[in-house]
Amino acid sequence: MPTNLPKEYFLIEKDYSRAKTLDEKIELLKKLISSVPKHKGTEHLLADLRKRLSKLKDELEVRSRKSSSAKKEAVRKSGDILVSILGLTQSGKSTLLKRLTNASVDIGSQPYTTKELATGVCFFEGVNVQFVEIPSFFRKKDMNIAHTSDLLLILDKNPNDAENIEQFLKENKLQNKRKIFYSNFRSDNELLKNVIIQSDFIRVFTKPVGREVGKKAIVLRKGSSIKDLVKKINEHWLEGFKFARIFDNTKFSGRQVGLEYTLKDKDTVEIHMM
Repeated sequence: MPTNLPKEYFLIEKDYSRAKTLDEKIELLKKLISSVPKHKGTEHLLADLRKRLSKLKDELEVRSRKSSSAKKEAVRKSGDILVSILGLTQSGKSTLLKRLTNASVDIGSQPYTTKELATGVCFFEGVNVQFVEIPSFFRKKDMNIAHTSDLLLILDKNPNDAENIEQFLKENKLQNKRKIFYSNFRSDNELLKNVIIQSDFIRVFTKPVGREVGKKAIVLRKGSSIKDLVKKINEHWLEGFKFARIFDNTKFSGRQVGLEYTLKDKDTVEIHMM
């Protein structure tokens, strides 16, 4: 045992020895890990604490599966962009999800109020953004949705939170996933704008000939062409495609382009057929 541990560590350890539920033990183990100074002398202690934490989370996952074996849990992508919300317990995940999407979620003052995945969709600047709240247990079955997400939204109240979550991401092989940190944004509007920017998508609006521009965007990967757009709308249209007009904020707005033209975010496209 390292001799330079802070007093806080021993107080938390005392609470941990008295804890009776798995939820309490998991929460206190996370606090223990956070309280340990990070240097060579504490490497073995940290490794042991993280190993114990992993075993408790596995045990919690097994219990969760048994208690909910009657209902198969699955979150299907229902938006254009899928964002997983991750954070430690009581970091405000449920509050944010409700505020952004008006999802029906429980918000409580006790740790680990959210036991299962929760999801909601908000419409922003032409795009349906789907958010999924990942419970703070970081169970493997819940982290699967993070792997399929287009972006991770990390709720970090302080640098220590961010460091702990980065460790969980590494344990789940998600350290290289696209992610943004909530603390970097001053408003929900700024957050949503960055969700679209960082998710590596562009929004393309379509305008039928002689009619108004549609309010719902077609979402494509950056670098997509007119051909990709047409294929997403109706692949059979490629056979009768004549040209497209691009409307944007340049002096060449309204210009005529072909199938190979590379689209930009917020381009408006008018497709002309033979």
